[in-house]
Amino acid sequence: MKIFLDNYSRYKASELDFKKVKQSHILPLLENLPPLFVVEKIGKSFENRDIYGVRVGQGAKRVLAWSQMHGDESTATRSLFDLFHFLAADDEFNSARSAMLGNLSMLFVPMLNPDGAERWQRENAQNIDINRDARKRTTPEAQILQQLHRNFQPHFALNLHDQNKYYSAGNSKNPATFSFLAAPPDHNDTLSTTRQDAIKLIVCAHKALQQVLPHRAARWNDDYEPRAFGEWFQAQQVATVLVEAGGYPNDEEGCRVRHFHFGILLTMLQSIAANAYSSEPIEPYYAIPLNRENGLFDRIERQAAITIDGRTFTTDVGYRENETVTGDLSDYGSYEEMMSND
Repeated sequence: MKIFLDNYSRYKASELDFKKVKQSHILPLLENLPPLFVVEKIGKSFENRDIYGVRVGQGAKRVLAWSQMHGDESTATRSLFDLFHFLAADDEFNSARSAMLGNLSMLFVPMLNPDGAERWQRENAQNIDINRDARKRTTPEAQILQQLHRNFQPHFALNLHDQNKYYSAGNSKNPATFSFLAAPPDHNDTLSTTRQDAIKLIVCAHKALQQVLPHRAARWNDDYEPRAFGEWFQAQQVATVLVEAGGYPNDEEGCRVRHFHFGILLTMLQSIAANAYSSEPIEPYYAIPLNRENGLFDRIERQAAITIDGRTFTTDVGYRENETVTGDLSDYGSYEEMMSND
């Protein structure tokens, strides 16, 4: 992963150096993709915006990836265009590039929810969370995703999201800059063959990530959510990996996180192309610390003096967006402290 990240500036889609990415920002980039890529309209959103798929590669292993299912989660959208630039380049990485293009058939949906992106909200124009619509398919976007499964029949699915920056990697004071999940296919938490493949792929990506970003990855708990697409694809015997991009110090526009996300995508695709994931054990997956919700603050005042009704005491005060927490926060970290320690 490191060698790809060291050369990332060559492939970065500089047109997307901001967080609030809307469809109007990516349409010119789609139009300018080279002939290596096949760009096609795969359906329409609730407000009749075109939704696009990008096909590349001629291999036997089929990989489907989608981003911005939630309209306000754009990290993967931006890193996908970085990935497109990498796949179209001609340089010293041609052998890795040729292996991916020769062994994989890839279908990317760089913005599944353009209506939500337009409003910068999680839900679509019906105010429905598409990732809770895998059973009822009330949204046209959910229908499109399931149609892609029927037509493309992927072996692997990459379900690409963002999580809020206040998640920590387990009980540490580090942000969960990335979190992974191989969702269960059923209420019994069945460890199917395809779910094991997803776990092994996560182990491969996590191991590479630790070399460049140690102790800043976590794992979502695997409580079964039957309405979610990770579970739905897993139940269709597609090895499905959830990647959640989280927080990083002094990175409000998510540019550093996007940089690492590019490396994760390349590592996963390279591993699938070479079948490298298959030799990984599954036990290290369960050793990845679980996400801790609200494990971080923007700022913590340590042992602040507080006076109430004329009585003064000292305690910690933590600040997040629209929230203040008072009490013992010695096991919690803050972005301000992380930046001051850099």
